[in-house]
Amino acid sequence: MNDKKNVCLIVPNVFPVPAVNGGACETLVETLIKENEKLNKINITCVSIYDEKAYKKSKEYKNTKFIYIKDKNNTDNIDLSFEKEDKKLFLYMDDIYENIKDENLDFIVIEGGDLKAYKYLLKRFPKEKCIMHIHGISTGDNEFEQIYQYYIAVSNYAANHFLASGIIEKERVKVLYNGIEIEKFKRKLSLEEKRELKNKYNIKENEKVIMFCGRTVVGKGIKELILAFKRMKNINNAKLLIVGNSAFGKNIQTEFDRELIKISQDIKDKIVFTSFIPNDDLYKIHNIADIAVVPTITEEAFGMVVVEAMASGLPLIVTRSGGIPEIVNEENAIIVDKDELLIENIAKSLDFLVTNENKRINMGIKGAELANNFSGEKFYKGFINIIDEFFKNNNIVKK
Repeated sequence: MNDKKNVCLIVPNVFPVPAVNGGACETLVETLIKENEKLNKINITCVSIYDEKAYKKSKEYKNTKFIYIKDKNNTDNIDLSFEKEDKKLFLYMDDIYENIKDENLDFIVIEGGDLKAYKYLLKRFPKEKCIMHIHGISTGDNEFEQIYQYYIAVSNYAANHFLASGIIEKERVKVLYNGIEIEKFKRKLSLEEKRELKNKYNIKENEKVIMFCGRTVVGKGIKELILAFKRMKNINNAKLLIVGNSAFGKNIQTEFDRELIKISQDIKDKIVFTSFIPNDDLYKIHNIADIAVVPTITEEAFGMVVVEAMASGLPLIVTRSGGIPEIVNEENAIIVDKDELLIENIAKSLDFLVTNENKRINMGIKGAELANNFSGEKFYKGFINIIDEFFKNNNIVKK
């Protein structure tokens, strides 16, 4: 008898799965799919926007049913049941419904996006099947209570922020830390490969490489990092790599991107903007980096880039942001407060690590050990346990 649960994972109508164009939620969902290839504990249906590269890559996975929704531009005739400007999202949800309505699903998991708008889709399914995966800083309210029966939060910080309203019972919210493909980020380049990559980015032998990886948006603290970098006493012995852009795999330059370039002009030989690099290739950049900085100035629910840097054996400078202090400790990261001294303290921390090789090495070793707590396998097994618990709860209620 097949007692595997049937779980549908739905990502926003922005980036596809497999995560060929990046995206935190999409990468996380692909991690679940990859682990399910090995252990095959559940039947996964994955819904995302159509992309040709993603469609081709999906053929590598045998234990997941992929449903791709093609983007639609004609939204004139859509009949909305409640007020909403993004009509394309509702067309997306209409197509999802037509594709999954006859599936024998135990749970539908919404992986980010406009979590309230999914009421348009989920109201057509029993509430006890509906799970909200809290990837950001969401606040629980009556509308969420009406849509979802269960919640999975990526950190204690995110869970507590969500529960602060007191509307959702604590028992319905489970914390599950994100996981990454640890082995991917432990891969090493040869000396020749490192030399070629450094030449590509015009990195000199004496320069220690400071890496930022993420979207180039205001909340990620990139401007503050650049200003701190410019204050370094040892800037002549350093190079700053800004890895990423504002929209992952989409080649878009925003006003903020242009501002970052402008404030970097006077030291443009010391800063490299790499633009978007696919997740499968990120380990190469990690191989030539000496320090990773995550200078978020908002509240970060988790911080996948933190774990990726740890897995690569890099020492970290991070802000005391949201769930990040749950991931790191003082042995592998320098944690700075998001206050009026932020830029000054990042600069001091950079100078300290650039000039202390032994400290960098030891912090990197500790981080690599700690990263094992956030493996894809642990994340997958934790997800399975939560699904089993929710399923058991549903059966108890039915009885």
